[in-house]
Amino acid sequence: MKPARVSLFRVSLLLAVGLIACQARSTPTPASPLLETRVIEYAGARFDIVSADLSRVDLRLLRQDASGQPLKTFEGLERFLKQQGLPVLAATNAGIFEPGELPSGLFIQDGQQLSPLNTRAGSGNFYWQPNGVFFIGPDGADVVATSAYADVAKGVRQATQSGPLLLSHGVVDPSLANAPSVYTRSGVGLDAKAPGRVFWVLSRDKVPMRALAEVFQGPLGCTDALYLDGAISRFHPPVLQGGDTRTGGTFSGFLVLTPRR
Repeated sequence: MKPARVSLFRVSLLLAVGLIACQARSTPTPASPLLETRVIEYAGARFDIVSADLSRVDLRLLRQDASGQPLKTFEGLERFLKQQGLPVLAATNAGIFEPGELPSGLFIQDGQQLSPLNTRAGSGNFYWQPNGVFFIGPDGADVVATSAYADVAKGVRQATQSGPLLLSHGVVDPSLANAPSVYTRSGVGLDAKAPGRVFWVLSRDKVPMRALAEVFQGPLGCTDALYLDGAISRFHPPVLQGGDTRTGGTFSGFLVLTPRR
Protein backbone atom coordinates (compact mmCIF):
# COMPACT_ATOMS: atom_id res chain seq x y z
CA MET A 1 0.00 0.00 0.00
CA LYS A 2 2.87 2.39 0.65
CA PRO A 3 3.99 2.60 -3.02
CA ALA A 4 0.39 3.36 -4.01
CA ARG A 5 0.19 6.20 -1.50
CA VAL A 6 3.51 7.64 -2.72
CA SER A 7 2.31 7.52 -6.34
CA LEU A 8 -0.93 9.24 -5.41
CA PHE A 9 1.02 11.95 -3.61
CA ARG A 10 3.23 12.48 -6.63
CA VAL A 11 0.25 12.74 -8.94
CA SER A 12 -1.41 15.24 -6.60
CA LEU A 13 1.80 17.27 -6.42
CA LEU A 14 2.12 17.36 -10.21
CA LEU A 15 -1.50 18.45 -10.57
CA ALA A 16 -0.99 21.21 -8.02
CA VAL A 17 2.15 22.46 -9.79
CA GLY A 18 0.32 22.38 -13.10
CA LEU A 19 -2.59 24.35 -11.65
CA ILE A 20 -0.25 27.00 -10.26
CA ALA A 21 1.47 27.26 -13.65
CA CYS A 22 -1.87 27.68 -15.42
CA GLN A 23 -2.95 30.37 -12.98
CA ALA A 24 0.33 32.22 -13.45
CA ARG A 25 -0.10 32.02 -17.22
CA SER A 26 -3.66 33.32 -17.10
CA THR A 27 -2.85 36.73 -15.57
CA PRO A 28 -0.29 38.96 -17.28
CA THR A 29 2.29 40.65 -15.07
CA PRO A 30 3.20 44.24 -15.94
CA ALA A 31 6.60 44.48 -17.58
CA SER A 32 6.87 47.90 -15.92
CA PRO A 33 5.08 49.86 -13.19
CA LEU A 34 4.40 52.42 -15.93
CA LEU A 35 1.92 50.01 -17.54
CA GLU A 36 -1.37 48.45 -16.50
CA THR A 37 -2.18 44.91 -17.66
CA ARG A 38 -5.13 42.61 -17.17
CA VAL A 39 -7.16 39.82 -18.72
CA ILE A 40 -10.80 40.41 -19.62
CA GLU A 41 -13.24 37.60 -20.27
CA TYR A 42 -15.95 38.59 -22.72
CA ALA A 43 -18.38 36.56 -24.82
CA GLY A 44 -16.64 33.34 -23.79
CA ALA A 45 -13.17 34.52 -24.84
CA ARG A 46 -10.13 35.97 -23.09
CA PHE A 47 -8.44 39.23 -24.03
CA ASP A 48 -5.05 40.51 -22.89
CA ILE A 49 -5.11 44.25 -22.21
CA VAL A 50 -2.21 46.70 -22.02
CA SER A 51 -3.02 50.28 -21.07
CA ALA A 52 -0.69 53.23 -20.78
CA ASP A 53 -0.91 56.89 -19.83
CA LEU A 54 0.93 58.82 -22.56
CA SER A 55 1.85 61.52 -20.06
CA ARG A 56 4.09 58.92 -18.40
CA VAL A 57 5.40 56.90 -21.36
CA ASP A 58 6.22 57.51 -25.02
CA LEU A 59 4.33 55.70 -27.77
CA ARG A 60 6.10 55.44 -31.12
CA LEU A 61 5.48 53.79 -34.46
CA LEU A 62 8.70 52.13 -35.56
CA ARG A 63 9.49 50.35 -38.80
CA GLN A 64 13.16 50.95 -39.61
CA ASP A 65 16.50 51.69 -37.95
CA ALA A 66 18.68 54.77 -38.35
CA SER A 67 20.11 53.47 -41.64
CA GLY A 68 16.68 52.74 -43.10
CA GLN A 69 16.83 48.97 -42.63
CA PRO A 70 13.53 47.30 -41.62
CA LEU A 71 13.40 46.12 -38.00
CA LYS A 72 11.10 43.16 -38.85
CA THR A 73 11.19 41.33 -35.48
CA PHE A 74 10.78 42.15 -31.81
CA GLU A 75 14.46 41.28 -31.38
CA GLY A 76 15.42 43.78 -34.09
CA LEU A 77 13.23 46.37 -32.42
CA GLU A 78 14.91 45.82 -29.06
CA ARG A 79 18.41 46.11 -30.59
CA PHE A 80 17.49 49.41 -32.24
CA LEU A 81 16.06 50.92 -29.07
CA LYS A 82 18.95 49.65 -26.96
CA GLN A 83 21.24 51.77 -29.14
CA GLN A 84 19.16 54.76 -28.03
CA GLY A 85 19.36 53.70 -24.38
CA LEU A 86 15.67 52.81 -24.27
CA PRO A 87 14.10 49.60 -22.96
CA VAL A 88 10.97 48.20 -24.60
CA LEU A 89 8.15 48.40 -22.05
CA ALA A 90 5.66 46.88 -24.48
CA ALA A 91 5.35 46.33 -28.22
CA THR A 92 2.87 44.91 -30.71
CA ASN A 93 2.68 44.66 -34.47
CA ALA A 94 1.32 47.88 -35.92
CA GLY A 95 -1.10 46.73 -38.58
CA ILE A 96 -1.67 44.97 -41.88
CA PHE A 97 1.09 44.69 -44.46
CA GLU A 98 1.83 43.43 -47.97
CA PRO A 99 4.33 40.79 -49.16
CA GLY A 100 7.85 41.92 -48.34
CA GLU A 101 6.62 43.40 -45.02
CA LEU A 102 5.53 46.63 -46.73
CA PRO A 103 2.83 48.67 -44.98
CA SER A 104 -0.56 48.45 -46.66
CA GLY A 105 -1.16 52.12 -45.97
CA LEU A 106 0.08 55.17 -44.10
CA PHE A 107 3.06 54.72 -41.79
CA ILE A 108 4.81 57.63 -40.09
CA GLN A 109 7.83 57.10 -37.86
CA ASP A 110 9.10 60.00 -35.75
CA GLY A 111 7.70 62.55 -38.21
CA GLN A 112 8.96 60.79 -41.35
CA GLN A 113 6.33 59.34 -43.70
CA LEU A 114 7.58 55.92 -44.77
CA SER A 115 4.40 54.87 -46.59
CA PRO A 116 1.57 57.08 -47.96
CA LEU A 117 -2.11 57.09 -47.09
CA ASN A 118 -3.96 54.40 -49.05
CA THR A 119 -7.43 55.43 -50.26
CA ARG A 120 -7.80 52.74 -52.92
CA ALA A 121 -10.58 50.15 -52.94
CA GLY A 122 -9.71 46.50 -52.37
CA SER A 123 -10.58 43.28 -50.58
CA GLY A 124 -9.63 42.07 -47.11
CA ASN A 125 -9.70 43.63 -43.66
CA PHE A 126 -7.50 46.60 -44.53
CA TYR A 127 -9.98 47.79 -47.18
CA TRP A 128 -13.06 47.14 -45.06
CA GLN A 129 -14.82 50.52 -44.96
CA PRO A 130 -14.49 52.62 -43.04
CA ASN A 131 -10.85 51.93 -42.40
CA GLY A 132 -8.84 54.36 -40.34
CA VAL A 133 -5.65 55.80 -38.91
CA PHE A 134 -4.24 55.70 -35.39
CA PHE A 135 -1.90 58.65 -34.93
CA ILE A 136 -0.13 60.90 -32.47
CA GLY A 137 -0.24 64.59 -33.32
CA PRO A 138 0.11 67.94 -31.56
CA ASP A 139 -3.01 67.26 -29.48
CA GLY A 140 -2.08 63.68 -28.54
CA ALA A 141 -3.30 60.26 -29.67
CA ASP A 142 -6.39 59.81 -31.81
CA VAL A 143 -8.18 57.46 -34.21
CA VAL A 144 -9.98 58.82 -37.28
CA ALA A 145 -11.52 57.42 -40.44
CA THR A 146 -9.14 57.51 -43.39
CA SER A 147 -11.49 59.94 -45.15
CA ALA A 148 -11.03 62.44 -42.29
CA TYR A 149 -7.25 62.12 -41.90
CA ALA A 150 -6.37 65.04 -44.20
CA ASP A 151 -8.05 67.38 -41.73
CA VAL A 152 -5.75 66.36 -38.86
CA ALA A 153 -2.53 65.42 -40.72
CA LYS A 154 -0.55 68.56 -39.92
CA GLY A 155 2.07 67.91 -37.27
CA VAL A 156 1.49 64.15 -37.00
CA ARG A 157 4.65 62.42 -35.78
CA GLN A 158 3.49 58.79 -35.49
CA ALA A 159 0.79 57.02 -37.51
CA THR A 160 -0.40 53.70 -38.83
CA GLN A 161 -3.33 52.98 -41.14
CA SER A 162 -5.37 49.81 -40.88
CA GLY A 163 -8.91 48.53 -41.14
CA PRO A 164 -11.61 48.23 -40.27
CA LEU A 165 -12.45 51.04 -37.88
CA LEU A 166 -13.95 49.16 -34.91
CA LEU A 167 -15.43 51.99 -32.94
CA SER A 168 -16.16 55.62 -33.85
CA HIS A 169 -17.44 58.15 -31.28
CA GLY A 170 -18.45 55.26 -29.05
CA VAL A 171 -20.46 53.42 -31.72
CA VAL A 172 -19.53 49.95 -33.06
CA ASP A 173 -19.41 49.76 -36.85
CA PRO A 174 -22.73 48.05 -37.77
CA SER A 175 -21.11 46.09 -40.61
CA LEU A 176 -19.10 44.06 -38.07
CA ALA A 177 -22.26 42.14 -37.17
CA ASN A 178 -22.13 40.49 -40.59
CA ALA A 179 -18.61 39.08 -40.10
CA PRO A 180 -18.85 35.62 -38.47
CA SER A 181 -15.23 34.51 -39.16
CA VAL A 182 -13.09 34.00 -36.06
CA TYR A 183 -9.37 34.66 -35.60
CA THR A 184 -6.95 35.92 -33.02
CA ARG A 185 -7.37 39.69 -33.26
CA SER A 186 -5.71 42.87 -32.00
CA GLY A 187 -6.55 46.56 -31.90
CA VAL A 188 -5.78 49.95 -30.37
CA GLY A 189 -8.28 52.28 -28.71
CA LEU A 190 -8.65 55.51 -26.74
CA ASP A 191 -10.08 55.83 -23.22
CA ALA A 192 -13.23 57.98 -23.22
CA LYS A 193 -12.81 59.06 -19.59
CA ALA A 194 -9.06 59.63 -19.47
CA PRO A 195 -7.62 61.61 -22.40
CA GLY A 196 -4.12 60.38 -23.15
CA ARG A 197 -4.77 56.80 -22.06
CA VAL A 198 -4.37 54.22 -24.81
CA PHE A 199 -5.47 50.58 -24.77
CA TRP A 200 -3.99 47.70 -26.73
CA VAL A 201 -6.13 44.56 -26.91
CA LEU A 202 -5.09 41.07 -28.06
CA SER A 203 -7.48 38.12 -27.99
CA ARG A 204 -6.06 34.86 -26.67
CA ASP A 205 -8.93 33.00 -28.30
CA LYS A 206 -10.29 33.17 -31.82
CA VAL A 207 -13.11 35.72 -31.92
CA PRO A 208 -15.30 37.52 -34.46
CA MET A 209 -14.43 41.11 -35.27
CA ARG A 210 -17.48 42.45 -33.45
CA ALA A 211 -16.38 40.88 -30.14
CA LEU A 212 -13.10 42.81 -30.30
CA ALA A 213 -15.01 46.03 -30.98
CA GLU A 214 -17.38 45.39 -28.07
CA VAL A 215 -14.48 44.88 -25.64
CA PHE A 216 -13.23 48.37 -26.52
CA GLN A 217 -16.74 49.79 -26.24
CA GLY A 218 -17.98 48.06 -23.07
CA PRO A 219 -15.38 46.85 -20.54
CA LEU A 220 -12.77 49.43 -21.59
CA GLY A 221 -15.10 52.37 -22.24
CA CYS A 222 -13.35 53.60 -25.37
CA THR A 223 -14.60 56.23 -27.77
CA ASP A 224 -12.63 55.14 -30.83
CA ALA A 225 -10.72 52.00 -31.77
CA LEU A 226 -8.92 50.59 -34.81
CA TYR A 227 -8.32 46.99 -35.80
CA LEU A 228 -4.61 46.20 -36.16
CA ASP A 229 -4.24 42.60 -37.37
CA GLY A 230 -5.35 39.01 -37.01
CA ALA A 231 -3.81 35.57 -36.55
CA ILE A 232 -0.18 36.73 -36.39
CA SER A 233 -0.74 39.44 -33.76
CA ARG A 234 1.44 39.31 -30.66
CA PHE A 235 2.43 41.29 -27.56
CA HIS A 236 6.05 41.61 -26.47
CA PRO A 237 7.55 40.79 -24.02
CA PRO A 238 5.76 37.42 -23.76
CA VAL A 239 4.63 38.06 -20.18
CA LEU A 240 2.08 40.50 -21.65
CA GLN A 241 0.40 37.65 -23.52
CA GLY A 242 0.26 35.22 -20.63
CA GLY A 243 3.80 33.93 -21.10
CA ASP A 244 3.22 32.64 -24.64
CA THR A 245 6.68 32.87 -26.23
CA ARG A 246 5.54 32.72 -29.85
CA THR A 247 6.66 35.95 -31.54
CA GLY A 248 4.62 35.68 -34.74
CA GLY A 249 7.59 35.92 -37.10
CA THR A 250 8.31 39.13 -39.03
CA PHE A 251 6.28 42.33 -39.18
CA SER A 252 6.15 45.56 -41.16
CA GLY A 253 6.15 47.85 -38.13
CA PHE A 254 5.52 48.15 -34.42
CA LEU A 255 3.62 50.13 -31.83
CA VAL A 256 6.13 50.59 -29.01
CA LEU A 257 5.92 51.94 -25.48
CA THR A 258 9.16 53.24 -23.93
CA PRO A 259 9.95 55.37 -20.85
CA ARG A 260 9.66 59.11 -21.37
CA ARG A 261 13.00 60.83 -21.72
